[in-house]
Amino acid sequence: MGQSWRFVVAWLTAAVAAVTVSWLGVRIGIAPAITDEAPVAIDVNRRYTEVRFGLADVTPAPAPSRPAPSRTSARPTRTPSTPATRRPAPSRPATATPSPSPSPSPPDRRPRYRVNAEGGDVIVAYSPTRVDVIDTDPVPGYVASATRRSNTLVVVRLAGPSHASVVTVYWNAGPGAQIVEEFGG
Repeated sequence: MGQSWRFVVAWLTAAVAAVTVSWLGVRIGIAPAITDEAPVAIDVNRRYTEVRFGLADVTPAPAPSRPAPSRTSARPTRTPSTPATRRPAPSRPATATPSPSPSPSPPDRRPRYRVNAEGGDVIVAYSPTRVDVIDTDPVPGYVASATRRSNTLVVVRLAGPSHASVVTVYWNAGPGAQIVEEFGG
């Protein structure tokens, strides 16, 4: 009977240790997701900036070019025809021809925002269902590349000598961006 108590005490000790370690691991891993504060990472070679946009930050979209309406009337003129002088047109086999011009696409009316980074600027069009990088303006000596992670998340990297700006643009209950400045040695 004395030996069975040792097994029970050893099992309880192991169970308490496992629960304690699991609780600490879950608490450390889930705490940033539960709170509103972002996790803090200390790295001397990086600087993090979070940006949320509002209506005052909107970059005006370019106005679509439309032809000016003409003031002349486009009424068709009717010419009287007499039934005796009209001849039926000769019948020709019907041929299918493709339409010469596709219908014009509607203008993009999504709000656009400019994200400033040390490696250059990124202009982004936001909507709740799609985020698109419209233009990048890298600083001379920098190269811009964009990677789409999902419909509402795009990562733009502005890479230069010994420095890179990584701009992550996203939609999360509104337009936002995260800018990471990476300094190399």
